[in-house]
Amino acid sequence: MKKSFLLSAAVLLACAAAAQVLRPSEAVREREARADIPDLLAGVWQGNDRLVLFGKDGNEFAAVLRVFSGRYADRAAEPAAYAEYATRDRNDATSRVAEHIEISYITIAENASHTAGAYELQILYPGSREYAYVPLAVIGGNIYLDFLVKGSARDGDFYAVLPPATADGAPDREGFWRDCGAAAGLLVSPPSVKKERTGYYFSGGTFYQIRYWETDMPYTYEQAGFTDGEQSFVVDKYVRSAGKVYTNCTGRRTQIRNIKKSSELPGTAQFDRDGVICAFGSPYLVRLDGRENRADLQQLTDETNTAPRPPRKPVFPVTFPNVRWPDYDALDIYDPDAWNRRMLDVGK
Repeated sequence: MKKSFLLSAAVLLACAAAAQVLRPSEAVREREARADIPDLLAGVWQGNDRLVLFGKDGNEFAAVLRVFSGRYADRAAEPAAYAEYATRDRNDATSRVAEHIEISYITIAENASHTAGAYELQILYPGSREYAYVPLAVIGGNIYLDFLVKGSARDGDFYAVLPPATADGAPDREGFWRDCGAAAGLLVSPPSVKKERTGYYFSGGTFYQIRYWETDMPYTYEQAGFTDGEQSFVVDKYVRSAGKVYTNCTGRRTQIRNIKKSSELPGTAQFDRDGVICAFGSPYLVRLDGRENRADLQQLTDETNTAPRPPRKPVFPVTFPNVRWPDYDALDIYDPDAWNRRMLDVGK
């Protein structure tokens, strides 16, 4: 009993020693929002139900919704000047005036090779006085909404340094990965934001899942620790995403509980070439090569709206007669009974 108590006390002391308290000099760095569209986001993107344009000319944003099972393209959000280039359709599926959405861009992380990046879109919707935030990651010409960024935020919210390579030259994926994706989508109205996030710590082929939940506590660079009984680890106590703050400890505690341990990541994980960003699931949007500006977006819209429509399904289903024809080849042609049978069948 005494040995068990001493072991528990040692574990708690290890967690407390690993958890680093915020120093007064570590003031939270405010992220800078810029109007310029990042190069990795510029162009036309296609999703299951929408087309999105991040135009470098004038830093424009436009969204075309594909409604009615993708058979009609609705120019739901676009700058006011777009109506001068192409007349807007007037029907039951469209509004007379498009939504004018203002977007600024906050860089969360970019890898050293500039092939992948994580950004937070600061969006001001019409009629709203508060900003909405949509975090997203770009990897290999795809946009993801569920993603992780390697490293602690206290080391810099902008991470653009190539991680140390392993012995075989591959990126080093060991360490803490903070969950930065929380928004439901890039919509023409404020999206919903998830209440919980999941951070990860990679160590020797083992993945530790760290639960974060939304809190009203102020965001700081304070850290917290946990142990698996053999090793102790330190991670960020707070994570900010989509304008919300999430924590993995209650109150002033710095010991994380209920850590889940697994040998593999859940679902499909997609890493960038430098091992800075990890995305989960299928892409939310896919870049369309060679499509970069308003004219390209309008062409795609016109192609959708002028495509021939399939014929309508009949109100009443078409029915065909179900006639069972006898196999005359199996009948004996020299049998008079077969002749009578055949004559009777023909007379029906």
